[in-house]
Amino acid sequence: MKTNSKIILGIIIAVLLSTVSCYVLAENLINSKDVVYKDNSNLVADNVQEAIDGTCTKIDTRLSNIEDKLYTVKNMYYKGPSFTSSTSPIYVGVSITLPAKSYCGILVTSVHSTGAPKDVFLSTSQNELLLISDGYSSSNENLGNNTLFIPFNEYVTTETTYYVWASHNTVGTGRIEIKGFCATKYK
Repeated sequence: MKTNSKIILGIIIAVLLSTVSCYVLAENLINSKDVVYKDNSNLVADNVQEAIDGTCTKIDTRLSNIEDKLYTVKNMYYKGPSFTSSTSPIYVGVSITLPAKSYCGILVTSVHSTGAPKDVFLSTSQNELLLISDGYSSSNENLGNNTLFIPFNEYVTTETTYYVWASHNTVGTGRIEIKGFCATKYK
């Protein structure tokens, strides 16, 4: 029994020493540039290190090509609080900020409680009506007869803020609604 346990203990120690020494030798003596690589992936590599570098370069190139096609989409939905309307154009307290380098498609709708709005505008200023775009009357039954809207579809190169102005046929309560999105290039 003693002899068997000594033999088993000797075998276990030999296996452990063999495993550790092989690992240490492989770690310290074998360089990845010295290991031959058979090129099956068109990496133009003849050793393991060049194959690893070539694979990383291919992945980086593919990721760059994918990034060029990615967009971040921002929802531009906004339903503003009511405001007291005026028969002359006024800034209604609503602005839209469009992100730089974005394709934007937005619908700005002016709603009036007692009658049809007269005009709705986008301006580059909240202090002065510097007209960018003006509204169209609604002929769509779903929007109702007391609405005006501005369809706005544009590519903006720099971050741009537009201010909503409106006028109404009668004084009453107005409200602005914005629906749409901006798609900004990822890279």
